[in-house]
This record gives sequence, structure tokens and C-alpha cells, in this order.
Amino acid sequence: MNFMESFIVSVGGSMVNPSNIDVQYVKNFTEILKSADVERKGIVVGGGSNARNYVQAMSAFTTNDYFQDEIGIMATRMNAKIVQCAMGLTNYKIPETITDALQLVRLENTVVMGGSIPGHTTDTVSVLLAEAMGIKEVYNLTSVDMVYTDDPKKNPNSKPIQKINYKEAFDISLKSYTGAGSNQFMDSVSLLIAMRSNITINLMHGKDLENFKNAINGKKFKGTVIGL
Repeated sequence: MNFMESFIVSVGGSMVNPSNIDVQYVKNFTEILKSADVERKGIVVGGGSNARNYVQAMSAFTTNDYFQDEIGIMATRMNAKIVQCAMGLTNYKIPETITDALQLVRLENTVVMGGSIPGHTTDTVSVLLAEAMGIKEVYNLTSVDMVYTDDPKKNPNSKPIQKINYKEAFDISLKSYTGAGSNQFMDSVSLLIAMRSNITINLMHGKDLENFKNAINGKKFKGTVIGL
């Protein structure tokens, strides 16, 4: 990728909020983004431990995934507000829809948001935002370093994959889905949207910010490229 191209970043909540807000991580992450000389960029922030805690608590009162998703989305927006402020965009409301985000990006070249509607993870939101903005590159900063043939925590024989097509990634993702708060490398719906608009997903471990910096600069990085 050319460094001057626009991009979307989906940053997992476990990066921003592993148990509490990781202030230093947010500072380092946003400094890299602020230094990126691009026309437009979008940042979508996940829920992390807050979302999981609230979803778990909600499950004591309802087994309805819609309402569990709803409370998880609220947690993503709190995390997004922290990142938005670190980006120097304090005076703007966190967009709640892709349409809201498109309106904001007309005022600034950067938009930060969390979740949107139940049933859509922040992975899906990031790819929808890329699609709506006409952007073809999404960077997914998550809790795994690569896509594997199987869950490496459960299967020691699983192998890392450097490049994979959408359908293969979809099949692996679908196997790991368990409902609201699922811990997948990327959710299945987001991969279908990426496939229909030919959006490349660059997946990597979010804690290795030097690796992320290399990736957005078009340099070699450790991770998995999901595309055609």
C-alpha cells in the first residue's frame, strides 16, 4: 500500500481496555495515526473487558443477544471517546451510525467511532465504514498475531497463514462464533462485506505498534492479509 492512501483501523477493545484503559497504549497508538499523512482515516474501537463484563452481567437477566449486543456497543463508544480525545477531536460526538461518521469526516479528515447496531461487531463497522468511504485498506489490530488454520490455544498443530482469501477466512471465523462477545479473529459478516467490495484486511497483533507502523508505511509486517 502507498502511505498516502486512506485507510481504516479496527482496534480491538482488548488493546485499549485490557482490564483498565491502557493510557500509554492509546497515546502511542494515536501518535502513529496523527503522523500518518493521508487524505482520510477512520478508527473503529472495540469494547474490551468493559464490554465483556457488561455482556456477562446482562446474561444474568436476559439471554437475548440483541440486548447483550446493545450494552456491549455502549462500552465500545466509551473506549472510542478516549481514542477520539487522544486524536485531538474532543469537541465531536462519537458517531452512532456510518451516516453520522460520513458527516463528521467531511469536517475532519479523521473519524473515530465504536459500535453501531446490534448484530454488527466493530469489525463489521470498520469494513462498512471503509465501504461507505470508498477505502480499500482496513488494518485490524487484534489479540492474535495472524490467522491460524485452527484455534492455536486449543490445537497445537494449527498453522499460521500469511495470505488467505475471503472464503477461507470466513470458514475459519464461522467455526469460532459463539454469540454476543465472541472472541473471533474477525467476525464472519465483516468478511462477507470485505469480499463484496474487494476490501483488503491486514490483520496483526495490536500490541506490536512498530509492526503496525511498518504496515501502514507499506513495509513488511507480521500478520495475515485477507483478500482475493
